[in-house]
Order: sequence, then C-alpha cells, then structure tokens
Amino acid sequence: MRNNLYKILLMGAVVLSMTACDDFLDVRPKAEKLEREQFSTAKGFEDAIYGVYGEMQTTDLYGKNLTWGVTELLAQNLTSSSTAAEALEKYDYTSNATVRKMFSSIWTKAYETVGHANNILDQLSKKSPADLPLYNYYKGEMLGARAMLHFELLRMFAPTDTTAMGIPYVTGYSPTVKPFETVGANYRHILSDLTEAVTLLRAERDIITYPRQDTNYDKFLNKQETHLNAYALEALLARVYWYMGDFSNAARHAESVIASGAFPLVNENEVKDYVAGVLSPKETIFGLFSTTWASTVKSYLYNYTTFFSYTPYYNGAFTGTNYIDPYTEIYARNISATEQDRRLDHFIQKKGYATWQKMVDYYNIEGNKRANEDSYIKGISVLHVAEVYLIAADALLDTNYDLALRYFDAVVQSRGLNGYARQGKTLTHDILFDEYRKEMFGEGQTWYNMKRLNRDIKSNHANRVIPGSKAVYNIPIPEDEYEYRNQED
Repeated sequence: MRNNLYKILLMGAVVLSMTACDDFLDVRPKAEKLEREQFSTAKGFEDAIYGVYGEMQTTDLYGKNLTWGVTELLAQNLTSSSTAAEALEKYDYTSNATVRKMFSSIWTKAYETVGHANNILDQLSKKSPADLPLYNYYKGEMLGARAMLHFELLRMFAPTDTTAMGIPYVTGYSPTVKPFETVGANYRHILSDLTEAVTLLRAERDIITYPRQDTNYDKFLNKQETHLNAYALEALLARVYWYMGDFSNAARHAESVIASGAFPLVNENEVKDYVAGVLSPKETIFGLFSTTWASTVKSYLYNYTTFFSYTPYYNGAFTGTNYIDPYTEIYARNISATEQDRRLDHFIQKKGYATWQKMVDYYNIEGNKRANEDSYIKGISVLHVAEVYLIAADALLDTNYDLALRYFDAVVQSRGLNGYARQGKTLTHDILFDEYRKEMFGEGQTWYNMKRLNRDIKSNHANRVIPGSKAVYNIPIPEDEYEYRNQED
C-alpha cells in the first residue's frame, strides 16, 4: 500500500544520493514538468483515466484474482490441483508462499491503482469545470474507482463487524503511511465517495440508453459501459449497502438502475454467450475493455492442464468423484425436473471433468464469429443488471414481498425457468441465496455473500460442511503492509 510506495521512493532516493548533486536537482523539475504537461489538456486527463481502467483489468485485479481466481475457490465453486489452490480451498491463508504472494499482489495493485486515481483527483483540484468541459465526469469516475477498489479490499481483508479494524482509506497521492480505520469508518468513506460521484455524473443518465447510441461528439462519453458511469456507481452503492445490511438503501439504488430501462435482461436464447469474453450490450452496467482477458481465460478456463486449469466441481462419468456440492447440484436446487436452466449452457462436460465458459470467448478460440462481432466490446463484465435485480429482491423481501417476487421472477424467467408467481411458490432468503449463486457463479461474488451471512460452507474439497467462522472468512492483511508500521492490528 502506501508503505510499498514509500519503499519505491526510498529506493529512488538511495539511487539519487549516489549521483551528482546537480543531477539530483535536475530530476525533480523534469518530472514535475512532465506531470504538468500530462494534465494540461483534456486528452491528458482522459489518457490517465484510461490508464486506471487498464490497471483494473490486470490479472492482479479483475483480470483474474477479483473474479474467478481466488474467491471462487473459497466458495467451492471452482477447483484447481495446484498447491496454492488446494491451500485456498482449505482456507489456509498463510502456509503457502504462492497464496501469500497472491494476496499481497491484490493488496499492492489495488492501492497502486487507487494512488493513480488519487493523482488524477489531485490534478483536478487545480482545475475547474471552466477549464475542462468534462470535469465532473473525470472526477466522478475516479472517485468511483477509489471507492470500488477500497470496497474490494475491505470485503476481502476485513471482518464484517463495523467496530472491528478495517483497512487504510487512502484519499491523497503521497508516500505517507495511512492509518488503519474501523470497518465503519471505511464504509463512511466509500459511501461518501460513491454518493459524490453519482451527483457529479447526474447528467450522464440522459446519454446512457438502450439501445446504446454512442454518437456523442466527445468520444470520452461513448461506450459508457466501459466507464464507472452513473448507473454503475448506483449498482455499486446497492452492492455496498446490501453487504452492510442496509436493505432500504440497497433497494433504493438497485431500483434506480432497474427503473432506468437502460439495462434490460437478456432473453433465454441469449444467455449462453451474453458475456462470453465481451460486455453484454444489454446487461453489462460496467465492464473493462481488455485485450488480454481472452488469452487469460483460454489458458485457465477453456484449456485443460493439470495443476493449472480452474474447473467446476463435477461428479460426472469417469470423474471417480462424489463431491457434496457439485455445480449440477447447485443448479438443480429449487426447480422442477422439467425446467431447463439456460445457465447450464455455460458448462461443458468432458470425459472426466467439466469446464466453465461463461466468460470465455469460445467463438474466436474455435475459429468462429458471433453475429455482429464488431459491435461487441471485448473484455470483462464486472457489474451486470441481473445481480441488481437479485439484490433488490433480497432487500425488499421482508417489506414488499410482491415487488421482490416480481424482480426475482424477471431474472429466473430470463434464464429459461418458470417464475414463482405463476407456480404459487413462496420466495425466501435461502432461495435468493441459491439463485444469486447460480447467477454469479464464477464471477467472484458468491464467497462474499457467504461471508455477509457467515454461512456454513459445503466444502467439496474436504467433503464436509465447514462452519462459518473468522478462520474461514477473515483473510490476514499481507505481512508486507506492516514492514514500516509500528503496530500490527
């Protein structure tokens, strides 16, 4: 985090101390000049903002570790035979060097990216809307990025108890080591940043429509699903409030996104490939353009290599396994034998194993093209509207059952299933938990939903139920963070 930046600056100072004094005095003005030039134009700000999104799509963050790379193993959805994966599936966060490095990389890269977002915000503080016509957009998006990454770290590395110690919340661009705050204080910062960002991006609601237009004179305003746009930030607010247990505000923000009509649910015939290496023109609220995602998921999720691939737990023919909660069991819950969940099309059963290909661009891998190929944005779907519907349903279930049922039915019917209303079935929080797991399988969210509820976990790896506990849900802060600190709390 900041102390990692401190180490970089310290190393730089050592190198500079071994050079001539005149050289040292000459370096800083040149760096400051380059920075002034970078942020002297709108294009300079936009290039820097795209750089932040570029960092977010790396494998340390949403390009692997914050989607299927870590928490899907913890949720017992996916498995891998590497020693690091086996340690994660046993909730052993400290013994394996690769696991420790993985968490350290998430922590460090997230804070590095926050630092770059903060630098943009610092530079914006020297400007005004009179200088930059899209000033509010730039500021809103970077406040959103800062809040989003802090929320990721908070969920991963802190307890759910708001009085417990959380993480440092970094709002400036400097090497100063920031103090740890309580979880509650972290939430206040996250909500403050997101609320301000939504206000700044209020005008954006008028340019985000379905179908997408993307005919704005300012190119920065096109392809807004690749930006932390106003609706993405509202969806994120819904996710944050829901995780906090503030269902009233979670429902309010979720319904705002749904009511916009800008993100319709796909129909059942579109489910198979709606985010297969691309952003859905309908459901994706926020995603990251990426030229490397396709090769990453091909290596880990499409191809099968022992000790490398990530595969869903599966008890099919020739597997020789008897897992207690394989994916086939997950998707069989709460439906009749005659119903066909189209999300099962994301799984390909092979001899002795299965693969999960929801977010894999199998069209190009197999030498094919989808219809209107050039109209799709390649990359990672990070927030999509089906999750927002399910958050709204769960948040409203105890106060407005009929509306909650309507939101739930909208999702399951779009996935090829029968709605509960027409069947006279009763919707419960447990059923919503199951549905959320089906919908978000492989996307890195299920384990956090388990943590939110302190759920017992059906461990496929251990073939038993593991009680929810601090040992399971509290991942230790990386040791490097304490290297330049006096406290270890």
